[in-house]
Amino acid sequence: MLFSNEKNQKMEEIREFVPVSSSSDFSSVAPHIANAERDYLIPVIGTAMFEKLMVFYETEFVEDLTEAEQKTAELLHLVHSAIIHIAYWIGFDLLNSHISDGGFKRTESTSVKGLFKYQEENLKTYFRTNGFNCLDTVLQYLETNSSNFSEFSESSAFTLLKSAFIPTTDIFNELIFINKSRLTFLRMKSHIQLIEDTEIATILGPTAFTFVKSEMIKANPDAKVTALLSYIRKPVAYLASALLMEESGADLTDNGLFFTATASGFNNDTERRPSTPDRIAILVNRNRNIGNAYLDQLRSYLAANSSDWSDITPSTGKVFRRDNTNKKTFWA
Repeated sequence: MLFSNEKNQKMEEIREFVPVSSSSDFSSVAPHIANAERDYLIPVIGTAMFEKLMVFYETEFVEDLTEAEQKTAELLHLVHSAIIHIAYWIGFDLLNSHISDGGFKRTESTSVKGLFKYQEENLKTYFRTNGFNCLDTVLQYLETNSSNFSEFSESSAFTLLKSAFIPTTDIFNELIFINKSRLTFLRMKSHIQLIEDTEIATILGPTAFTFVKSEMIKANPDAKVTALLSYIRKPVAYLASALLMEESGADLTDNGLFFTATASGFNNDTERRPSTPDRIAILVNRNRNIGNAYLDQLRSYLAANSSDWSDITPSTGKVFRRDNTNKKTFWA
C-alpha cells in the first residue's frame, strides 16, 4: 500500500490532501485505500509501475534526490491525492458507521451532529470528482514523462491507452464537454469500443483498421494516421455519447440527465431536476445525427485521399433504401 500506518500516526500523509482530524484512526481508512489502489490505480498504471512506486515509497533517502527520483516523487504525490480522495469516496458510508456484533449503527453525540443528506451527497461528489480528476492528472504526467517511466510506457495499460481512438478524458472533453469527468469517460468506454468495432472498423476495413491501431501506439505514428484521427474521433465521441444517453438516461454527467430550473419559495432558487424522456430522446437523436454526419465526412475524406488509403473503397454516404411493400409508389 502507498500509505503506511507508521507514516500516519496522526494522519500526516492524509491530512496533506483531506483535512481530517489528527486523532483519526488510520486503520479505519486503510482498507478503502487498498481497495482504491486495487480497483482504480493499478488498472490504469499497470502492476510494474505500481511496484516501482511501492519501492520508492518504502525507500529512506539520505541524500538529495536525483532528477529521476524527483519525478517519481512528484508522481507519487499525484497518486496519493487520487487514491485518498477515491478511498474516502468508496468508503464514505462505512466510515460513517459503527460495526459490531450487534449490527450496523450510526455514531451520534450531543455535541456533534451528522451531516444533512444534501451535504453528504455534495461531499461524496467532491471526493469522487477530485479522485478521478487526479487519476487523469497521473496519466497525463506519466505520458508527458514516459521516457522516465518505462514501467508504464512498456505496459499493457499504456498500449491499450495509446491504441484507443479517444485515449483520455481531456481529448474527449475537447470534442464534447463532459466537465473533464473521468467517471463519465469510463462509463462511455464500452460504447466507444462498440462504435470502433461496428462503425469505424466497417468503414476502414480490417487491413486499414489494424494498420491505424498499430501506428497509434508508436512514438511517431505515420503522418496520414495522425491526419485521419480527427475524422475518426468526432463520430466516435458523438455516437458513443448517444448510446450512453439512450441506455441510462444520462447525458454527459455521471448522475444522469439533468437540467437547471428556477424554483420559487427557496433561499437557493436554482435546482437541478431529472430531464424528461422527451428531452432525453431529443438529445440522443441530436448526437446521433451529428455522429452520422461526421461518419459521412470520414467517408468523404477517405475518398478524397484514396491514394493514401488504397486498401479502402469507401462510399461517400449511406444508401437510402425504401421498403416498397404495399406502397402505391415504387422507389428503386
